[in-house]
Amino acid sequence: DISYELAMGRIHAITTNGDIITGVQVFRKLYELIGLGHLYAITKNPIIGALAEKVYNVWADNRLRMTGRGELADVIKERDERIRAKQLASGGADDCEESCKIEW
Repeated sequence: DISYELAMGRIHAITTNGDIITGVQVFRKLYELIGLGHLYAITKNPIIGALAEKVYNVWADNRLRMTGRGELADVIKERDERIRAKQLASGGADDCEESCKIEW
């Protein structure tokens, strides 16, 4: 399972065989699946791939702030507060409190 906090920090994907991939590898795989793999093929080069991963990590670390949505810690705290309020209102637990799995 991929927690909400992990998923919000970096892009993740689960392959059909259950492997979890992250970062630029996710984009490369997705583009390959839709027939546009040539757009990310250059990231298979170890030097280019490492550079692309570093650029992605900078973006991932700052994307919420850069798009006016605040800090990741604040987003997670607000989500946790909404979940607690929903639990209190319903008197039960939320099935998706820690992580969610989407069946394909």
